[in-house]
Amino acid sequence: KVKSFDATQAKAVPGVQHVVQIDRGIAVVANGFWQATEGRAKLKIEWDEGPLASLDTDKQGEEYAAMAKKPGAIAAKIGEAPAVLEKAKKKLTAEYHVPYLAHSCMEPMNATAHVTSDRCEIWAGTQFQTIDRDNAAKATGLKPEQIELHTTLAGGGFGRRAVLDSHFVVEAIQISQKVKKPVKVIWTRADDTRGGFYRPRVSHYLTGTLGDDGLPLAWQQRIVCQSFLAGTSLEATGIKDGIDDGAVEGARTLAYAVPNLQVEWHMAPTGVPTLWWRSVGHSHTAFACESFLDELAHAAGKDPFEYRRGLLAKHPRHLKVLELVAEKAGWGKPLPEGRGRGIAVHESFGSFMAHVIEASVAKDGSVKVHRVVAAADCGPAINPDSIKEIGRAHV
Repeated sequence: KVKSFDATQAKAVPGVQHVVQIDRGIAVVANGFWQATEGRAKLKIEWDEGPLASLDTDKQGEEYAAMAKKPGAIAAKIGEAPAVLEKAKKKLTAEYHVPYLAHSCMEPMNATAHVTSDRCEIWAGTQFQTIDRDNAAKATGLKPEQIELHTTLAGGGFGRRAVLDSHFVVEAIQISQKVKKPVKVIWTRADDTRGGFYRPRVSHYLTGTLGDDGLPLAWQQRIVCQSFLAGTSLEATGIKDGIDDGAVEGARTLAYAVPNLQVEWHMAPTGVPTLWWRSVGHSHTAFACESFLDELAHAAGKDPFEYRRGLLAKHPRHLKVLELVAEKAGWGKPLPEGRGRGIAVHESFGSFMAHVIEASVAKDGSVKVHRVVAAADCGPAINPDSIKEIGRAHV
């Protein structure tokens, strides 16, 4: 938060008209974007950096690891995985960690607002019109019917434009109120990378054991990550029975036939602003679950494609894309020397995807991807031409 600021040099920049303080910081209003950017660079601001100024990646990782050693909220339970694992003579364990990630939309965040005594008009590429309208009414003191929001085309969203506090819209509103003119707020790419909302950091801790037939007998998975719905207006609908489905989706619905399965969730401490980030929980659960399934197949001495195939008898759509991608990729055929091949399958939001990737690792440890083969079942095609065009674009 701002403790104090000096705008003398900023106001001296040609084109700068106003320097005003709003809830989230200091705004420089100018005739154009570059004049405003130059003026902002010349601001002198003393900040109260807050309690998270000393946030440390390693210490946070240690905190996540400590949480994972304790039982969490049960998101999925089939059979008695903990009891089976406790008696198992041989167990496999694995950890998978993913970092905070920026949404990195092609078009940085922006909004235009014009606020008068009895009306607020907004132009924004947004995914949350209703919440933006309600936050605009709160910010202006106007009634919802006095807010008019024009949804413009947006250069990518991926959840970044569905912000529960409507911050980029409210910024434009508050500045317009201060200067009594229409104002367009533009975030720079650096602004959004450094000060935006991120895919949560997540840690997965998995333990499994195999039966005498080499098939998975028990699978226990503990997921540690933040919930960006906790404490918001969406908590009541997004968190059920103590579980944020966005944190565990893709793991709690594991398609593979495992007679003893338990998935648990620990809600990590909040602080870093987080959001949906494209496929939400699937962006990390697919990685962790498919990687651990590979570990089980390796321990069983089984081909990873055939191993998956044998565990998906009750999931025909998973099975079909898996078999199709293996066929099209030439699974089992010899590869050039030095190359390896991997396979994975996952369902997300009603679409079923399978990939085969050919890659090699150089002596310096760098990875090169030589070929990607994908099979998709996205259900009924409302506009088949759009699917064909996407396919052509990725060939």
